[in-house]
Amino acid sequence: GDNNYEAGTVVVFGGEKEITVTDKDHDVRVAGAISTAPAYLMNSECNGQAVALTGRVPCKVRGPVAKGDLLVTSSASGAAERLNDSLYKPGCIIGKSLETIDDDRIEMIEIAVGRY
Repeated sequence: GDNNYEAGTVVVFGGEKEITVTDKDHDVRVAGAISTAPAYLMNSECNGQAVALTGRVPCKVRGPVAKGDLLVTSSASGAAERLNDSLYKPGCIIGKSLETIDDDRIEMIEIAVGRY
């Protein structure tokens, strides 16, 4: 990655290295979230941070969001947000929220990456 990111940070493919953060909402380059405890670590011989491509992981999410909402990148760098159906583009969804945030703050919540 371009930097050493905090666990739960949403990352996209790109930047100077392989992954970076974005402040573009509904970014189709979305890769996943920095993992806290990968169950399986592909390319374990490589340097860098583990990125959750699928599974249940903590993630920075900007509310409001309800359990089951589809999540995409947001204008808040490194955080996800609820999908705006009118801005949908194939490839922009990171997964689904497993928790609820009632207001517009950013919280670390569990999400299901790779579930659409």
